[in-house]
Amino acid sequence: MKVLRRLLPLLILVFPAFLLTADPAPRVESIDALEGGAKLHAVIDRVVESQHAVRTLQAEFMQLKHSELLLEAVESSGVFLFRAPDLVRWNYLRPDSMIVLFTDDTVTTYHPQQSRAERLKVSGKQRRFVRVIAGTQPLDDLTQNFSVTLADPGGEAPYRLTLRPVTSMLKKRLRSVEIEIDRTLFLPVVVDYTEVDGDSTRYEFRNLVINAPIDDSEFRLDLAGVRLQTLDASSGVG
Repeated sequence: MKVLRRLLPLLILVFPAFLLTADPAPRVESIDALEGGAKLHAVIDRVVESQHAVRTLQAEFMQLKHSELLLEAVESSGVFLFRAPDLVRWNYLRPDSMIVLFTDDTVTTYHPQQSRAERLKVSGKQRRFVRVIAGTQPLDDLTQNFSVTLADPGGEAPYRLTLRPVTSMLKKRLRSVEIEIDRTLFLPVVVDYTEVDGDSTRYEFRNLVINAPIDDSEFRLDLAGVRLQTLDASSGVG
């Protein structure tokens, strides 16, 4: 469904939330001494270890979108909120105000200035698809759906993971996902996502706040008086 496809750049950014750790991880010198597959697996293991410590995340984000349909790249920015296991809110602040809220089997996109919203219900199969591309499954599980390679520029530059889909469902939507992981903190700081048509979306995170309380109200929207369109994509993924 076209609506779900438009939301993929938002869904994919749940991925870094699940890679963040509650406290800065100590530098692991032994990883830098490894090579090839052993190094890749060591990085994945270290990130997976960090996943399980995440309860909440707040961060500022910058999104840069490239498309053949756009005369120039479009930059957006705002605040990202996550609370385990599956509550996610994107507050787009610039250039236009927009809120995207993920709760259970529903994705709500709210445009306050236009007083309109879309609410999309997804099926169990789609939720699994979303978990795969969004990274809510452990990173080591993603190797069942993606081939993963590691590049290490050395020095203080981040580790770079490149994920390429191997299943037909993902190949219809994604060409690749590139993730930069801080080599000291083992936190993803950049996610660059390319669709099959060549469009790409780059996300950068800064000013991360880990495991601080987030009020329940952040994951609720008051849509009284708002023009609401309800869509049901639960009959399949298209």
